[in-house]
Amino acid sequence: MFPEDFLEDPEERAKWVLRFRIAYLAWIIMVILSLTFLALYYLLRY
Repeated sequence: MFPEDFLEDPEERAKWVLRFRIAYLAWIIMVILSLTFLALYYLLRY
């Protein structure tokens, strides 16, 4: 079973697209939170 055959099925493709969207949104949220905490750390340190 090759990836080309696996992604031919629209249902499977939709599942993977949804998984990638959720992972991408989680990654964006983590980046924003880490930058916010880093900024707060440097602002409150002084």
